[in-house]
Amino acid sequence: MSAPSAQASRRMHRATVLTAVLAIAPLTLVLVATTAESWWEGVAIGAGLGVAFFVLYEWRPARLTWVMIAALAFSALVWVASTLFGFNPLGFFGVALLGGVMIPRLPRHHISAAIGIGLLVGATGSLYFTHEPLTWNNALRYVLLPTGFTVFVVAVILILERHRAILHDLEAAQRAEAELGIMRERVRFATDLHDIQGHTLHVVNLKVALADAVLDADPERARRELREVYAEVEATIARTSALAHGQHRVNLDAEIENAKNLLEAAGIEVRISRTASEDPRSDEALGQVLRETTTNILRHSDAASVDIDLTGHSLRVINDGAAHSGALRLSGLAMLHDRVAADGGALTAERTGDRFITTVQLPRNASVSPDADDGITAETPT
Repeated sequence: MSAPSAQASRRMHRATVLTAVLAIAPLTLVLVATTAESWWEGVAIGAGLGVAFFVLYEWRPARLTWVMIAALAFSALVWVASTLFGFNPLGFFGVALLGGVMIPRLPRHHISAAIGIGLLVGATGSLYFTHEPLTWNNALRYVLLPTGFTVFVVAVILILERHRAILHDLEAAQRAEAELGIMRERVRFATDLHDIQGHTLHVVNLKVALADAVLDADPERARRELREVYAEVEATIARTSALAHGQHRVNLDAEIENAKNLLEAAGIEVRISRTASEDPRSDEALGQVLRETTTNILRHSDAASVDIDLTGHSLRVINDGAAHSGALRLSGLAMLHDRVAADGGALTAERTGDRFITTVQLPRNASVSPDADDGITAETPT
């Protein structure tokens, strides 16, 4: 099973952080409102917390690093200073946030670590009473709320990390299912090829044996059998060529349904806009391009959505998640490009930002010719 791409992992990370913000932000606002001694202090603290969330949104550490440990140590010193010098009691927030990020990356004992960091925050907060009296209000501000909020933050992030792991597995399963869809297409091709070649070889074997048996007694019949063998081989060559070039029994309705099923199986949102068909030969040509484009999207992109726009003589496929790996020669679209051009049509493939656009425009009464040369190069793969 293939692992999700970096872009998919980034989307999952950001979804996790945004969910955490939605869960934590209300309590954070309550703490800011109850601890700030003036409106400007509340604005400053709120801005600082917003920056912390933004850094977490953009920061995607894959494992526990010395940088994270140093950042946690610095946050702990800030909390110690806040308690010793009577600064704002929200000084513990950096410890809570970084602890929540770091604990899921420990190999085990996550719950124990969450409780431990909460108790550490509370114990540090009790340093406030070395120079101030022990009152209910002070205990609430420097011990109880910081301890409870730290445990809450860590618990939320642990739950969301578990959710992220589930999304990770689902993404990998969807990509595996997409690869399985491609394998099914290959099996279908092999089956069609076996049907064509197997039938012909069987017929040729019988007719050659018959021609050999009647060669002396009925030479004319032997020649007739050999001519039929020649015709059968010629027809098989044509059918094999049509199969290799994607022309074998192509049906646009079937290709649209197949593309939709394969893309949705890969977790890709598919939007289809289609007008009434005018020419069955155009449908066949458009179906070939749609099949090749669908395969390219599944194999070479990290698409989240695909738009398919079909008219009587044109097709436009737009997908996001285009790779940024430079020029790539698209051999499948290259053959179709020249065959479409030979019939007066045009096939283009281009990247705009992270979007890849494949467009084909056919003249009326168009069909794809059987001959092709190499020749289309796209800036990036789809």
